[in-house]
Amino acid sequence: MKLLPFAGILFLILSCSPSEKAEVNKGDDTKRISLIAEDSTVVRDIIASTFIFQDGDAEHLIFRDAPASTIYVFDRVSGGLVNKWTKTGDVPGSFSMATKNLEVSQSGEIILIDIGEGLRVFAKDGELISRANPVANQWSLGGAFNLFRQTALVSLNGDDHVLYSLDILEPDLVEYGPKFLQNRKNLVLTNLETGEHRLILPFPEGSKFLNGKVYPFEDFRPLFVIDEFANKLYLIFQNEPILYTYSWNDAAPELLSRVRIDLPGFEENEGWEPGSIHMAQITDNENEPFPARIQGFEAVEGGFLLSYSTKPTDLDNYNRYKSKDRTRESLNQIYEETRRKTVFLDLDGKVLPVDFPEMHYQSFQIIDGKIHWMKTPTRGEEAEEFTLYWGKLKIE
Repeated sequence: MKLLPFAGILFLILSCSPSEKAEVNKGDDTKRISLIAEDSTVVRDIIASTFIFQDGDAEHLIFRDAPASTIYVFDRVSGGLVNKWTKTGDVPGSFSMATKNLEVSQSGEIILIDIGEGLRVFAKDGELISRANPVANQWSLGGAFNLFRQTALVSLNGDDHVLYSLDILEPDLVEYGPKFLQNRKNLVLTNLETGEHRLILPFPEGSKFLNGKVYPFEDFRPLFVIDEFANKLYLIFQNEPILYTYSWNDAAPELLSRVRIDLPGFEENEGWEPGSIHMAQITDNENEPFPARIQGFEAVEGGFLLSYSTKPTDLDNYNRYKSKDRTRESLNQIYEETRRKTVFLDLDGKVLPVDFPEMHYQSFQIIDGKIHWMKTPTRGEEAEEFTLYWGKLKIE
């Protein structure tokens, strides 16, 4: 299976015990960090409403048209179309909707998490190799389109597994309150061959999600990086800027440390009283329709890249929006103010700015240590070709 090539790079970021108070680490601007393109591929003659890069390997690049659930496989060098297949039809390879971005295994299979059908493993030509039923029914989705990785492929006792966040929302079956959050597990580990599921990782000690309040679902959706070689799992929740470091221990994580990250402009939700919201809410559209969220978390040499959005900065305009006094101009202003930002988190816990080129969906994917991103299409023009770049960080 494909493993992150960061063995020996990532290590314990903060040496305090989990019971000690998390510290705030502030960065500086003495270093200049930029992204240098090394190569690119152009794929052409595409007719797709929402064309998103997914993953790739040394031979191929995988894209999908999200609304149509169509998968495209291109030659990495030439950009030529190799395979194209879709969910359409009642056939063994069909699926309903891909809820997370696809991932390609080291042996070339495409791993897909389906909202209605569960885990699916496909060959690149669309042949269904294996399947697993969902952990339970899923109620809703959230988040804008992006290229960020949302799963990890790991090996346990010689068996291949996929690790991903538990996006199951069951408001009619459980009472959503502090007791529920105390007992909730946040990650799913599914055996790719047998389809067996295992739930792991409750909220760690000291997390605000154990403070007796309740939160919209996406506030506590976890993002994670796993380094099996170094026996480390790094995890952060979308509305809690704390980096939790665990020893992985073959899917029996133990919390080692936590460090609070000082993200410029990031404001946390304080939580709601039990009963005021239900778990299936992605966010509180009345009181906080544009919350701050950490949306991308990736390991790179010397640290991490964190991508996040903030609340709107013009509070008068934001309050008018919440009171239904909205115009196209005011909404465009909010969209601009809440655009994703990416920073570099070094191994000392300092946050440094990153100079990134304009990216489609303001997001990227890391494959074999190279950062991959899509060129933004020309506004107002219907794109029929797309450029995918890849390169590396330059730190000066």
